[in-house]
Amino acid sequence: MKNKWENANFLITAKKCIDSFLYISNNILELSNLNLREKTDKLRQIFYINLVNVLDELFNTTTKRKNIRQNDKIIDKIYYERNKKSAHKDDDYKPRIYNTLEEEIQDKKNELLHVREICAEVLPDIITIDFVPHDKELFRLVNRLNATLETDANKIKYPSSTFHSYQLSEEGKHVFKEFDTEEQDRRNAKIFGYEYDKVIERYPLQSVDDIKIMSDQEKQRYAVIMENGINSYEGLQNRQDSCIKINALFDLNMWCEANINIFKQIEELKKIGFLDVFEIPHLEILQDENKLKELQKILSKKL
Repeated sequence: MKNKWENANFLITAKKCIDSFLYISNNILELSNLNLREKTDKLRQIFYINLVNVLDELFNTTTKRKNIRQNDKIIDKIYYERNKKSAHKDDDYKPRIYNTLEEEIQDKKNELLHVREICAEVLPDIITIDFVPHDKELFRLVNRLNATLETDANKIKYPSSTFHSYQLSEEGKHVFKEFDTEEQDRRNAKIFGYEYDKVIERYPLQSVDDIKIMSDQEKQRYAVIMENGINSYEGLQNRQDSCIKINALFDLNMWCEANINIFKQIEELKKIGFLDVFEIPHLEILQDENKLKELQKILSKKL
C-alpha cells in the first residue's frame, strides 16, 4: 500500500493540470500562436492517469473497480478516459464534447473533488484543493522570461537572499562571525529531520517516486528545496509540492494552503500597476495621487 502522501502527489499533480487549463483560458490570445490542442491533450492525459492512480489505491481489485464503476457515473467516466484515451488510444473511444474550455474546466474540477471525497481514507486529512490560474512553462513563454531574467527578477524581489554561515569558507566564518547563523540553521535542521553537520552532503529530492528505491540510510542524505516561485500562484504550487516531498521522505504531516483574500489583493495591486506580472513593486506610481488613493484603498481592506 502506498504512503498517503504518494497518493496526495497524484492528486495534486492532477490539480495542477486544472491550474494550467485556467491559465490557458485566461491567456488564450497570448497563446494563440501555440499548438494548444497538443498542450491540452497532454494535460488531459496527465490528469486522468493521476486520478486513476489515486482510485486504484482504494479500489485495488478488479471486483472493487467493477462495482464502483457500476454505481458511480463520475468514477466510471474517469476510468473510461484513462483506459480509452490517456493510457491507450482505442479506436472506439468517444470523446466528450464541451461548448467552451470553461465548461471542461468545471467538469474536471467536479471530477477531482469527487475523487478527493471518495478516496479520503487513502489521502492525508490536511490536504486542500486550491485551484490557481498558473502554468509554469506557459507563464514564462507569455512573459518572455528566460533564465537570466528570472534570476534578475528574484534579485530585485529578494535583495537579501537566503544566507547560511555554513556556505562560508573557514576563514570567512572567522572574519564574518557576526553573521553566524548556525544556531538557527540547527533548529531548522531539526524541524526538517536532517543533521546540520551533514547538510552540505545532502542532495535535493527531485521526485516522490525516487523515495521508493531508497533505504532509510539513503533517505537521510536527501533534503527538499522549498522554492517560492515567480509569483504567488507558483509559490503556492511549489510549497505544496515541497510539503508532499518532505512528508513522504521524513514521515511528517505538514501542509500549506491558499489565502484567497491575499491572492485577490495581489491581483488588484497588479491592475493598478503597483505590482507587475512578476509581483515586483513599482513605487513610481505613488507619485500619481489617484493611484496612491487606489493603493491605500486596496491595502486598507480587511483580509
